[in-house]
Amino acid sequence: MKKKREWIRIGIIILAVVFIISTVTFEIFEFPTLVTQFIGALLGVVITAIITVLLLQGQSRTEENLEKKLKVFEKKQEIYFNFLEKLNTILQNEDTQRFTPSKKQFQNEELNLQDLLFEFGYLKMHTTNETFSEILVYVSNLIEENNKLKFLETASMDDYNQYYQVLANNYFSIVTLLKKELYAKELPHFNTETINTIINNSLKGY
Repeated sequence: MKKKREWIRIGIIILAVVFIISTVTFEIFEFPTLVTQFIGALLGVVITAIITVLLLQGQSRTEENLEKKLKVFEKKQEIYFNFLEKLNTILQNEDTQRFTPSKKQFQNEELNLQDLLFEFGYLKMHTTNETFSEILVYVSNLIEENNKLKFLETASMDDYNQYYQVLANNYFSIVTLLKKELYAKELPHFNTETINTIINNSLKGY
């Protein structure tokens, strides 16, 4: 098989040489003209090859960038969802622990302050400084209002109403910021008026 391929290559070269000699001998093409055409054709092939390589490299870089952006998007989405979920868990804890137990079983025990700080670390890695700073303010507002409600001996409907108003305003502000980070475009501020109406109607029965 290998010898056969070699004979095919030799045959092609011989036929090409015979063709060139024949065109010159029978004056189909003049030799200077033939050389010029040959060089022109060779230059065309080289230029085409260079353009093809550049296009393939550009396409490869584009595909790599798209793949990288997709992975970053998916990672951001995962971290943002985890952050919101764990923030909800911590706010619902009756008594948020300040320190991690020496033998903590993560699947059995509630999240604590240290867990929240680590979540802030993950979040900071995947948000701008401006967004992260704003989120810290909103989370601080939520924890402060949450603690006020916890420390009341008897919470009234107005106390719950105020808490859920603060929760809605700050929580959805956080969601808007994270959505902006995900989709990289400016979004209108979320109008919590309808949410506040839902809260008021829900608390009327208490």
